[in-house]
Amino acid sequence: MVQNLDEIDIRILRVMQENCRITTKELAARIHLSTTATYERLRRLEVMGIFHGYVAVLDAEKLERGFVVFCNIAMSHINQDIVREFTERIQEWPEVSECYNVSGEFDYMLKVFCKSMDMYQQFVVRTIGTLEHVCRVQSVFVMDTLKLTYGIKI
Repeated sequence: MVQNLDEIDIRILRVMQENCRITTKELAARIHLSTTATYERLRRLEVMGIFHGYVAVLDAEKLERGFVVFCNIAMSHINQDIVREFTERIQEWPEVSECYNVSGEFDYMLKVFCKSMDMYQQFVVRTIGTLEHVCRVQSVFVMDTLKLTYGIKI
């Protein structure tokens, strides 16, 4: 799909990653293209599925969710039913912002936002602990964030 993108498309993507609230007129000025042509290109990129959505990046500390944990989960065994059940369940957990199926010692890695250690402990016991096939949970507590980007370098 990348071969279908030209330099103007790449410039659009770079600007949109910086600020997706920019108006089409402002975007057109930044990439030196007419508003109509910019709108058409932006629409084409959306139809291509390049954009998964437009989001606001919230400040976890100000929302009292600044206690961040990477939670690694190992299952006793894996099959289609267990994967489907786990996938459905994590969609319901508001504390989890990201979940990855990973290789190695663990099967899943979750990024969890909580108010406190106590809130995280309750999440582990009352939520993860209710899953039948979980055999091990490892918690990695974030002490400081040194780099946080949401874009993809293009």
